[in-house]
Amino acid sequence: MEAPHNLPAHATKHVQQLHYALPNAQLVLHQDNHAADSTGAQVLSVYLDHLLADSRHQHRVAHNQRAIDLGSGTGLVALALANLGYDTLATDVDAIAHGVLAQNVRENADRVSRGRGRIRAAALDWFTFDRDAWRWPSSGEDDDDQDGGDARHVDLITTADTVYDPSLSEPLLRTLHGLSLLSSLSSSSGSPTPPPIYLALEARDPALIASFFQLAASSTFGFKCSRIDPARIKKLVESEKGTLAWQDEADWEGVELWKLVLSKRELNLQKTSRRQLRQQALLSVNTATAEGGA
Repeated sequence: MEAPHNLPAHATKHVQQLHYALPNAQLVLHQDNHAADSTGAQVLSVYLDHLLADSRHQHRVAHNQRAIDLGSGTGLVALALANLGYDTLATDVDAIAHGVLAQNVRENADRVSRGRGRIRAAALDWFTFDRDAWRWPSSGEDDDDQDGGDARHVDLITTADTVYDPSLSEPLLRTLHGLSLLSSLSSSSGSPTPPPIYLALEARDPALIASFFQLAASSTFGFKCSRIDPARIKKLVESEKGTLAWQDEADWEGVELWKLVLSKRELNLQKTSRRQLRQQALLSVNTATAEGGA
């Protein structure tokens, strides 16, 4: 049985309550002037389902892995991740996080519970993000923070339709970099692997997009950036077996999906920097102790 097909975002902007189909789940999404469904979020959700529902990912998804979505808006991508089994944090600025996003998360949590992933909404402002202070928010239930690193660790990061304003590029990248670094350095494995970041955008401003990825790959952030094969995305979007089945390319014109991962060089630089800071702090303590005993 084929899944119901969803209309493109441009055809539903006027709808305040949108019925939206995910594989094995039917969502009801509220929209307002501050947060509405987006084409990038729709395409990213389809791609993530194709990528993460694959049997090779089932073991990891089933072991309480965490995903965080930045700029969640209506929460479509975050709900899709929860439907895939991730414990998911849907984030946006305060007004949205405690408004339409919280409402959609609350009303759809049971609808995606078949995937065994929990979901919650929280405010996260990229301009004030503090890497050293950030922790995965506790639910007060059974978050298993067995060591100091668990509360900082995420396994997957997503963001859709957040690259559209030059003033947001650096704060967004700084937040992505901070979350990636925290997850890498808090890993219990001897060879930490940074979480993949999947990003969807609408390439309306080529200069802005080029500037964004130039900054992402610069020594400031050290991301490896690769675009997901457009032919692969086209096949998924047009498939009659999927939840979109859009045959008119104008419905998703300009949508691109990208994967960002912190480079090994950036990880090594950050590890070296942190080690030097710890050594300096230890030296200061020893010096103060010696002076105090003199």
